[in-house]
Amino acid sequence: MAAIPVPCTARCTTWAPCYAPAARPRRKGLPDIAAGRLRIQSMAVTEPTTGSDTTQTKTSAVNRDGRHVVNGQKVWISRVQHSDLMILLARNTSLADVKKKSEGMSLFIVDLREAIDRGLTVRPIANMVNHETCELFFEDLEIPEENLIGEEGLG
Repeated sequence: MAAIPVPCTARCTTWAPCYAPAARPRRKGLPDIAAGRLRIQSMAVTEPTTGSDTTQTKTSAVNRDGRHVVNGQKVWISRVQHSDLMILLARNTSLADVKKKSEGMSLFIVDLREAIDRGLTVRPIANMVNHETCELFFEDLEIPEENLIGEEGLG
């Protein structure tokens, strides 16, 4: 597994995972991300009832006809309003159906330019000055198969 540094602002760097199998051509956007033309500054993990305990993630992604259909909610997600792409953690297999609670989850790249108002609702949370966070609501959001990062269920 390898990772590349992705510039997200003048003051920070995000490490975006790039360990997709060679059979899937997911690297087409990397030059634009590295050049700062495509912004990937947000990662949706925390949920209202589970916090940052990722093993308890309830947001689901069901594989249906070559697309992942996402339903659930995330909260305290930063930089959504300033991103073109977002990394999303969702559960493919229910917690009751896995041997280890860390299994059955996947990471996805969500194209916010396409997802907002097409299954993704973004609600800003008013809080500290100069800090923006949001609540995200997923209702049958369809994510293309090629936006899966890594292997399904091995999040």
